[in-house]
Amino acid sequence: MTLGEYAKKYYLEENQNCAVSLLLGTSDTYNLGLTINDAQLLAGFGGGMACGNLCGALAGAVAAMGKVFLAEGETRSETLTEACRGFVKAFEEKWGTTLCAPIKEKNVKDPETRCQLTVVETGNMLQEFIDEILKKQ
Repeated sequence: MTLGEYAKKYYLEENQNCAVSLLLGTSDTYNLGLTINDAQLLAGFGGGMACGNLCGALAGAVAAMGKVFLAEGETRSETLTEACRGFVKAFEEKWGTTLCAPIKEKNVKDPETRCQLTVVETGNMLQEFIDEILKKQ
């Protein structure tokens, strides 16, 4: 399964929010060992922090990169800094913004599937992004 498919499973089948779905999808893809209890740290980021602000899918992706690119006990690295900058830029180029409300307005066509398109495409974009960085290391 792709990261986007894992994220979609959490989002639609387990009714998680966008941020949690991206984090857990990344954990499944890269065997990070994160649990739903770990992911609760991102619960407040769903729906743009519940007010349409920063996209939760982006927040979940950035959080996931911290787990992928930092060694145990580390809280910062040049790799993570560059990865975050690059991914936020790519995300904004793809969706035209980093804000939830306009992304949701543009992409949500069916209330039952909510932001599925954003979650899946951001997940697949994140996987490509992470894999490219890992190849260079």
